[in-house]
Amino acid sequence: MFENLRVIFEIVLTVAFIISVVTYVIYRLTFAREVKANIAANRANLASLEKKERKSLRHHLLAQVINTPYRKTVYFFADLFWVLLLVVVVRGFFFEPFIIPSGSMKPGLQVDDIVLVNKYDKGLRMPITNTRLTDGNPIKRGDVLVFKFPDNPKIAYIKRVIGLPGDKVYYDNRNMMINGKPVALQKAGAENDEVEVKTRQGIARQDEGFTVYNETLPENATHTIRYANNFRAGYPAKDWTIPAGKYLMMGDNRDQSADGREFGLLDDQLIIGKASHIAFNWGCLKGDGGCDRFFKKIQ
Repeated sequence: MFENLRVIFEIVLTVAFIISVVTYVIYRLTFAREVKANIAANRANLASLEKKERKSLRHHLLAQVINTPYRKTVYFFADLFWVLLLVVVVRGFFFEPFIIPSGSMKPGLQVDDIVLVNKYDKGLRMPITNTRLTDGNPIKRGDVLVFKFPDNPKIAYIKRVIGLPGDKVYYDNRNMMINGKPVALQKAGAENDEVEVKTRQGIARQDEGFTVYNETLPENATHTIRYANNFRAGYPAKDWTIPAGKYLMMGDNRDQSADGREFGLLDDQLIIGKASHIAFNWGCLKGDGGCDRFFKKIQ
């Protein structure tokens, strides 16, 4: 649902921005001079008034020029130009919010968390084409990245960087080695959660127990992951030799994550940015809890 809302928002924003650009140009080339001249002719009156009265007179002078349905429509959309330009620039080059739709990054990221994605930290990219414009900071092992799903670039995924270019990674039923060294796991606790399972009648929900671990990757990148207690191996043993411009991504909820073990290595061209903070949890607005997650840094 949230992914559909994101696509709809992008379409609405794009259409509104294009309309505002066109109407702004029309406004500047046609009756903007009339507006300016009318205000200039009454500058002495404006200067003698208090702030509230001055604002009222400016509005009246504006209405004298923008006095037809056509001009009112053009001015309405033209007036949105600078606001929409700011939104497009910030969203396209600096920060963009994303909503977590699934539990694949539990326990750190919860369903309905709204995360802020830093788009300039790892290098500025051209909107739409996603072509890299600047190098930015290098992608590090353990970074949590938002990226375009390789099989359907219209969908955004969020996973953690496990393998970097030049690495050799081996994974087999919870045992992982990076460049010949085993990845350390330290038990950190336990938790229960409701999960979806396939039955003969369809999809059912049932309680599942999980064990939480602190996982330490090379370069001391430590974070929490979890494994289901009643685990059935979902991925066969596999090793990767990661070429330049590629990354191996995995979810922290290892037994319930469709990630690089399934869709393969991630191309740099598909990276949107680094998830830096949890803005808040949508459930807080609905009264479902999660209000303690406001602007929490993502580990």
